[in-house]
Amino acid sequence: MLDTQYYLIITYFKHLSQCINHEDFRVPFNFGFFVYNRKCTHKKGLYDMNNKNQTRMKKILKWIDKNRVKIGIWLFLVILPISLVVTAYVGSYTSNRSLYFDQEVTEESEKIKSFVSPDELKGVTLDIEWDALKKPVEDAEGALTGGYYRFNIKYTANENFDLENVKITPVLKTDWKGFRSVGIDRYISTSFISFSIDFNYDLPITPLPFVKVEEPILYLRVEYTYLSAGQNVTEVEYVKFPLNDLNPNIVVPN
Repeated sequence: MLDTQYYLIITYFKHLSQCINHEDFRVPFNFGFFVYNRKCTHKKGLYDMNNKNQTRMKKILKWIDKNRVKIGIWLFLVILPISLVVTAYVGSYTSNRSLYFDQEVTEESEKIKSFVSPDELKGVTLDIEWDALKKPVEDAEGALTGGYYRFNIKYTANENFDLENVKITPVLKTDWKGFRSVGIDRYISTSFISFSIDFNYDLPITPLPFVKVEEPILYLRVEYTYLSAGQNVTEVEYVKFPLNDLNPNIVVPN
């Protein structure tokens, strides 16, 4: 009797070790003291999952093949226009966020893409006020004329900077549309001085649906010279001063 039970136990463990190699394996044995009848499901579960995934993929591919004409039309009528609109928005926005400070753009002109705020310059801090705005009017030939923006500006030397002079080149330019007007170079001081930039463009405008341009942005090329170790050093930095959230002190009537 003991030999028989020993043989059954050995046989049980052999079958149990083979369970992972079978999709569906049962081990029913009566050892006298208990009955084992358990189904091995681990590998079968993975097998069933793979079969379901393959069946689902075949159905998807079959549906795509059956409806390929409809899918093509849908892509043409929906996806393509959306892609074109996104391209138009991104292209218009990115192309107008850099600018030239030259009055006339040539092959040697440098396109500036990086700007700082008036209080982030290395050697100076600028104080800028939007003083006046005059909208352009149409002349006898229908051209816009007489428009300008006027600003007050002064600088304060940053700590440890012994400044010789500070010069600015102002530019007004809009995002999205790219209206641009370059002002005249001028030296500024520690007291407010005024400068104007002609701007003969009609604002606000809507260059693209849901995009409205209210005001241009004031850009400044700031060139200053300071004394360092007994020598004059010239620094050039570029400032961006948005006007959208500001109002002029004066609106000059036409």
